[in-house]
Amino acid sequence: MKRFFFFLSLFAFFLLLPLKIFASEEFKTEYKINYQVNETGVVNVNHEISLTNKLSRIYATQYSLILPTTEIRGIQAIDGDGPCQIEVNKDQERTNINIKFNQEAVGVDKTLTFNLTYENLSAAVKKGEIWEINIPRISNLSDIDSYSASLNIPKSFGNPAFIRPEPIEVKDEGSFTNYRFTQNRLSESGINATFGPFQIFDFTLFYNLENNHYTKAETEIALPPDTSFQKITFQKIDPLPLNIKVDEDGNWLAKYILKPRGKLKITATGKVKILAEPQKDLSKPSRELLEKNLLPAPYWEVNDPQIINLAEKLKTPRVIYNFILETLDYDFERVNKGIERLGAKGALDNPQEAICMEFTDLFVTLARAAKIPAREINGFAYTDDIRLKPLNLVTDILHAWPEYYDQEKENWIPIDPTWEETTDGVDYFYKSDLNHFVFVIHGQNSEKPYPAGSYKSPDSLEKTVQVAFGEYEQEIEPQLSINFNLPQKIFWKETKKGKITIKNEGGSAIYNLKVNAEIKGLNLSLNDSLKEIDILPPFSYQEIPLTISSDNFLNSGGGLIKISVNGESFEKEIEIASFLWQIIIPILGGMVTLITLFILLKKRF
Repeated sequence: MKRFFFFLSLFAFFLLLPLKIFASEEFKTEYKINYQVNETGVVNVNHEISLTNKLSRIYATQYSLILPTTEIRGIQAIDGDGPCQIEVNKDQERTNINIKFNQEAVGVDKTLTFNLTYENLSAAVKKGEIWEINIPRISNLSDIDSYSASLNIPKSFGNPAFIRPEPIEVKDEGSFTNYRFTQNRLSESGINATFGPFQIFDFTLFYNLENNHYTKAETEIALPPDTSFQKITFQKIDPLPLNIKVDEDGNWLAKYILKPRGKLKITATGKVKILAEPQKDLSKPSRELLEKNLLPAPYWEVNDPQIINLAEKLKTPRVIYNFILETLDYDFERVNKGIERLGAKGALDNPQEAICMEFTDLFVTLARAAKIPAREINGFAYTDDIRLKPLNLVTDILHAWPEYYDQEKENWIPIDPTWEETTDGVDYFYKSDLNHFVFVIHGQNSEKPYPAGSYKSPDSLEKTVQVAFGEYEQEIEPQLSINFNLPQKIFWKETKKGKITIKNEGGSAIYNLKVNAEIKGLNLSLNDSLKEIDILPPFSYQEIPLTISSDNFLNSGGGLIKISVNGESFEKEIEIASFLWQIIIPILGGMVTLITLFILLKKRF
């Protein structure tokens, strides 16, 4: 029998190149891969591969893999006759492994089974408070007859923040948890997992403001806000703003007054907790707000005929997302040039020149045209890819990604088509990677408010955004104070206006404040719409106007107003003057005075 040389080249585990199986019509291929992650993050990988002959004169003599990483060690291969001879070659980005078999499985239905094992040093990475596991999908997985994968994770890593795709089975194996996946679950994505409930970043942001006018000017800056998936705690804002308000999109806008021809540098430091699960305290957007997130805006040409035609075909967020991945190519060179925003139409006309803005604008526009509320996010996104670093040493170049509103989940869902494109298949539609830090939300307006990083002095090389992994700290209880601006005294049938000011003295937002008022000896009118405050941002205040009056006719004394906010009580006493003191006593006093004058005058004359 003449020997047939068979060279099989398979790309597996962290696959970046198309998978190619040569002579698949001659062989039935079965794959079982196990990824065992140890406490230090080293991943022990075991490929168990079976090649079954479909023809009598065919058998495999060698097997070759190309792993797109050099961070591997301890490579070994073994077949039924013992250790196999292997050749390993590494270049800057890849490891080439060639295995020469000891066995010769000749004949129809003859099977050669062998194992390849090695340690991967880059598959599991500890980033701040979380562990990330990334195994990109295998292309042409349908060419493999049978494929399964399992992932063993130490329980010390914590509970999974997410795992994509969903495993078909989860088993407790002592100090490890085993997650098993089958071929159909891995057909659209690789295995992406994050363990730990949240990520922590420390941040310092600088805002440089300047007033070029000869009169005072009022201005606002956008501070990073809470969102469904992030919680902000400011340690300091220097100087403190006059107040912080929340716009319809959820942005936190801090108000400042600039002196004539004056400059002001604001420093905001704090921590952000990026969450795996959405917060429950935040209120749901109204129907009116969602409808506004369907409207056209600059760079979002929702009513363009080409956009409308595409939206009618695409219809769902996932299909729109896939279309963008298939249509746009990321232009790494363009980031280093002067960046001009192209918008959705510009992205379609120049698909080879897209960066994060175009991926985002095109998704937002097509989603809105398909009647799916969508908006743009600007912020910081951590990555190890030097080409995608959101901030370089001089300028503050931020990242943009879209969100769409999921009616069933009743939440804004962040996605990132840019990063799926640039990572060759890491899933950023179903996963929240806990590395995206929101600075501003663009829903009503496609350009404003401006994010941190945009407030730079002319010709300044100063970095205005500094973000680094941080450590978790126990959250501080909310700090509320109340100031009463009320009259000191009130008379019978008198009506006076006043207000109470509820202030958040702490660095975190307070939600769902319930304001209750109790009175003694007074009548109080309080606007019902202000009895519940959805959010009080850090270092901000809310003024509540009220009207008080008194029906006290004869008795004088003290009136009492007691304000309770989320169970915390504050009191204010007000002096009450009765009708006796308000009318009768002054009249009697006047009469006594007149009688006294009359007597004195009578004696004199």
